[in-house]
Amino acid sequence: MRGAQLGIHPVALCTKDAFPNPLPQTIMPENFFHIISALAVILIGSLIGGRLAGLCRIPRVTGYLIVGLLIGPSFADIFGLPHLVSHYALSELRLLTEVALALILMNIGGQLRAENLRRWKHRIALFSLSEIFVTTMLVGISVFSVNQFILHTTVGGLSLLQTSTFFGIFTGIIGVATAPAATMMVIREYESEGPVTASVLTLVGMNNLASVLCFSLAAHLLITPEAGIGGLLREMLMPLVVGGGFGFAMSVWAQRLELTSEHKILLLGGVTATVALCRALNIEPLLACMALGMVLSNSSPRWTRLIKSLSEIDYPLYVAFFVMAGANLHIETLSQIGLLGVAYVISRTLGKITGAWLGARIGQFGQREQAWVGMTLLAQAGMAIGLASTLAARWPEGGPLIQTIILGSVVVFELFGPLAVRHGLVKAGEVPILSVLRKRAPQGAMEGLHSVAHHFRSSLGLPAGHKMEHPGDILVRHVMRRNVETIHNGTHFQELLHMIAHSRYDRFPVVDDEDNFVGIINYTEIRNLLFDASLSNLLVANDLISSSHHAIPPDTPLRDALKTLQKKRNISYFPVIDPEQPKKLLGILSQNDVLSAFRRLDLD
Repeated sequence: MRGAQLGIHPVALCTKDAFPNPLPQTIMPENFFHIISALAVILIGSLIGGRLAGLCRIPRVTGYLIVGLLIGPSFADIFGLPHLVSHYALSELRLLTEVALALILMNIGGQLRAENLRRWKHRIALFSLSEIFVTTMLVGISVFSVNQFILHTTVGGLSLLQTSTFFGIFTGIIGVATAPAATMMVIREYESEGPVTASVLTLVGMNNLASVLCFSLAAHLLITPEAGIGGLLREMLMPLVVGGGFGFAMSVWAQRLELTSEHKILLLGGVTATVALCRALNIEPLLACMALGMVLSNSSPRWTRLIKSLSEIDYPLYVAFFVMAGANLHIETLSQIGLLGVAYVISRTLGKITGAWLGARIGQFGQREQAWVGMTLLAQAGMAIGLASTLAARWPEGGPLIQTIILGSVVVFELFGPLAVRHGLVKAGEVPILSVLRKRAPQGAMEGLHSVAHHFRSSLGLPAGHKMEHPGDILVRHVMRRNVETIHNGTHFQELLHMIAHSRYDRFPVVDDEDNFVGIINYTEIRNLLFDASLSNLLVANDLISSSHHAIPPDTPLRDALKTLQKKRNISYFPVIDPEQPKKLLGILSQNDVLSAFRRLDLD
């Protein structure tokens, strides 16, 4: 019995004498103070870092990472400072990072929904394969060349050519991996939405899926070929089976749950159970969580409700994840990566940007996708670190060197990657300007003190002061989304239905051959045509344009737009038109964007 093993008589467990001292003193770990104080430092530091990031006009993710870097043991060791967050505390709090990353990968896996992929058909596969191929080749050839012709490093009895080839293959594969957490958090923070954002999330999922599967294949063929085909299949397929099984079971269970609190518990419980089982089976939990998201999003009619309910509670967990990610960064590795690390950083950057540009062209995507998607794929962190750690364990001769290169490079990509993601999304026109401008604190220190004092005085029943008026109305141009998904006026009816089926909107701007705005198609007005098959071969988008639409110029005050929405209940968004060029579509302003802006600014 457990009591006997601890030297306690079983009967004594039922008596008060079994606990002569207060309970916390008998069960509290010796280093409990270090853990709880580290958690306090992480949470309070994240709040400070997020506010400073807002003042500096940089993503909050970068602020969290920098705070983690400053409070982490690596920074303290370099400058001889006491550890605010120790290695022991980071190790004990690893559970938080595991759960947070698992939830993020479930979200990313959820982007690989069949309806999303059908929307682009084979084009998204061409886009992804081109970007993956170019990145792998550029990174692999660069690392191979530097080692083969400059460094001449050999390991484990391999020849120079073999060593360089191994280095090139593994760094090329790991270079494909993209940080899903940083990318998703920047998109969430800046409320980015549109075709570029949708393609980025899908490409991130495909990148990580391809990187893990190709890594397993390369490690098996080059390092442990004696494991046989059975070992390879187990390593590649078991995570998919485990994650897919949990995803399908959660999908069935979700049908019996109505409360949002139960949805939250289901997702958290399912993800943690998946990670636990993968650890027990010694298989990759991150790949399993992606598979869970893929299956759950495709099989559950309540996927959108599940994710929405989770978004109400997950942010503190993600914040702690990024601060601890910064604390785990090894600054000292920057001085150790050498020429191989420099080659890796430069070639991966060029590979992502060039590969995405080429993939977007081959897949016949728009100019914005060609110009900016590559920049949004630069962030790299947990997935790459995990693959490098696995390689170091399986290939002790050369793996640690590659691990050092990856760890040093991650410091660069993790700090500057979120900035690149934000820049790409803003340039693509999918971030409302208001989301960028509002990163400043709404009140200064003295204003905040005045507000608290005023509220406290009101709570005591004392006379309240005067109410400050808002300095002016926000303009439509500050809230509208510039990257607009349009429909060509010659689009056939059946193709139009396919586009509508895979869109979240019910109104669609129509343009002609010269991209001139010609009107709006309102799904609610044409849905009766769905039952008249005789018209389907004759109709094109131009025949279905609504005779009336409420276009507004970009300098319209947001207050006026809200008044129009209140009068016209059937309007879901406005087309924004240049008043000097009435045929030029500048963007769209949705009802949700208007209401969200009023909530953020606390307007009437």
